[in-house]
Amino acid sequence: MVKSLRKRHLQIWSMLLVLLPVSIISARLATPVPAKDKLLQPAETPAYSTVVKTIEKDNYTIRLRKENDSSFQLEWVNKAVLMVPTATVYKVPAGSTNIKEGQLIGRIEARGIYRFPLDKSFQVPGADNYELLLYDFIHQQVIDSIHF
Repeated sequence: MVKSLRKRHLQIWSMLLVLLPVSIISARLATPVPAKDKLLQPAETPAYSTVVKTIEKDNYTIRLRKENDSSFQLEWVNKAVLMVPTATVYKVPAGSTNIKEGQLIGRIEARGIYRFPLDKSFQVPGADNYELLLYDFIHQQVIDSIHF
């Protein structure tokens, strides 16, 4: 090894002597703290006190709930696992199956209870001018239609 090569070799190793520990320490400081005792899902919203209407189906139960301050909530209880993993609930005008005319309420997944806050259009007394559609957005087909 010639003198210039030995000098370059010493410079590179001296630089690595400083850069390697600094990069290891900075990488360790940049890693996030693992989530311990934290739920990765949001907390379940509590059910409103009064059940206004209930619809029973074979695989699920739908309840329209009301709170004292006149706010409404849709409660969807899956009794069994749905056969489609991408089911969403839409509010559409009565007799329509076009989700573009409707309003997305929420997504239904596996077995369990799902609660969705509802807007003011559900709060009109005696308003039977809408239906709920259970829609599979991957296959783009209506799974079920529920008339309140």
